[in-house]
Amino acid sequence: MFKFDLTDQARSRLLIASAIALTVVWLAIGIGSSLLCSVVCFVYPAYKSFKAVESPQGDDDTQWLTYWIVYSTFNILEYFTDLILFWIPMYNLLKCLFLLWCMWPIPNNGATIVYKKILRPFLLKNEEKIDAKLDKVTGKVNKYVDDARREVADFSESSAGQMIAAGSKVAAETASQQIDDALNEDEDKDKDI
Repeated sequence: MFKFDLTDQARSRLLIASAIALTVVWLAIGIGSSLLCSVVCFVYPAYKSFKAVESPQGDDDTQWLTYWIVYSTFNILEYFTDLILFWIPMYNLLKCLFLLWCMWPIPNNGATIVYKKILRPFLLKNEEKIDAKLDKVTGKVNKYVDDARREVADFSESSAGQMIAAGSKVAAETASQQIDDALNEDEDKDKDI
């Protein structure tokens, strides 16, 4: 019979290697691999972004903002190509490896390369068009919000709005009283026991 005597460091390395191997196998063939990939590639960067915002240095802010630009672009593209990507064997493993490369804490990680070589030139070239479209959409949304506020204000001043407000107030008071009565009834029962 073999007996392995491992040091604490060797045990830790074995545990980490086993967790990585299990994760790779799960991403390659497992059910829920999309969720696992999203957790790995979202939770860690989100926490590191929090740490970057709280730190006095600005270079880590740029690193994580660059990652989120690449991540969001990737997610948008993935949404529209999902029916095709679904058929690629081990897609979630490949996706996770790509996003890990993008977040890897080195100066020229994947996010930096993708941003500088692809996204930045595209965004700079189309910046005016994008800004014009965003201003147009923002203007329309603001108009709809203002119209809705005005309609709500008009309705609340109308007799129907006043009736609904009064009915809601009575219902809230009644519900509150019933809850208080029920709680007091339970307390009275507890005292009898």
